[in-house]
Amino acid sequence: KYARLKLSGMKEAPVQLAIFCDEATAKGAGLGAQTMPEMRRYSVVSAITSFWLTARSVGIGVGWVSILDAKRLSKDLGVEEDWALVGYLCVGYPEEEDDTPELERCGWEMRMAIDDLVITSV
Repeated sequence: KYARLKLSGMKEAPVQLAIFCDEATAKGAGLGAQTMPEMRRYSVVSAITSFWLTARSVGIGVGWVSILDAKRLSKDLGVEEDWALVGYLCVGYPEEEDDTPELERCGWEMRMAIDDLVITSV
């Protein structure tokens, strides 16, 4: 069921982006990455989130595909060995507008109540 949903997006989306992190870059002189190398990937995730929010604000849909073989995709695309796949996005105008995520509409995953997500101190 889940695979069918995601694969349909891969077949129909007019734009597909494979987004990588260059794990060996000298850019930034190693600031942050020397003590926390995972910060490079966090920066990429932050950029993806900004892209996603901007796209949604103008009615463009974004789907993050999580059922693929990252090593195979990297090989197929011929990327550098030091590059790590962070995200594969399908981008395009949705067939229908809906504020409820597709996986929730299909009964795959339900949204948690805000009270279960927010921790307040007393």
